[in-house]
Amino acid sequence: MTAAEFMKFLVALAKEVSADRGRARDLGITEDELAFYDALAADPSAVEHMEDTLLAKIAHELYEQIRNDVTVDWEIKEQARDRIMARVLRLLREYGYPPDRQPSAIERVLKQAEDVADMLA
Repeated sequence: MTAAEFMKFLVALAKEVSADRGRARDLGITEDELAFYDALAADPSAVEHMEDTLLAKIAHELYEQIRNDVTVDWEIKEQARDRIMARVLRLLREYGYPPDRQPSAIERVLKQAEDVADMLA
């Protein structure tokens, strides 16, 4: 990669980060919560049936619950992972997330939790 290509990459990355900050601000959530929002909104069917504000509210609650449950080694403790999965499922049901889309949403949320576990622990 040349210096010019690298600079172009950095500019594109900065624009993407700025856009994500703007989306988070517009939704009234943090950037960390936006990652969970994106995990929930990855399914077009869910977005059709639920408003952005409701998905943002779920994302906020998911982040808070996961933040409170994550321990340093949570991803290797099946019990902790199961507890988080149960809480995610409860929240999705509570807010009417489409039942046929819940399993894939849970997997995306758990993957996101794994990605941020080091930061949260």
